[in-house]
Amino acid sequence: MTLEQMTPIIIALVGSAGLWGFLSLKAKQNFEKAQKDDARSAEFNETLKEQVDRLAIKLDALQADKEELLREMSDVKAQLAEANATIKHLEELLRSR
Repeated sequence: MTLEQMTPIIIALVGSAGLWGFLSLKAKQNFEKAQKDDARSAEFNETLKEQVDRLAIKLDALQADKEELLREMSDVKAQLAEANATIKHLEELLRSR
């Protein structure tokens, strides 16, 4: 084989080796990027879980406060109704005298 006959073969081998190296590097970079994205996603999900847990605790506290306020309002309404009844009774006593 002469040099002219071997030149295309050598160029093809060098070119394919370069292409293989490029594709390998590209695949490695894509894999590393995917791992970083997965790590960020996991961190983001963990942060979201913590926030949801904190919000659930706050919601429970607000619900308890709301129930307590409703109980207090019903007590105040009952006291107001009792006071109104007393006032009406006293008004009737004054009118009858």
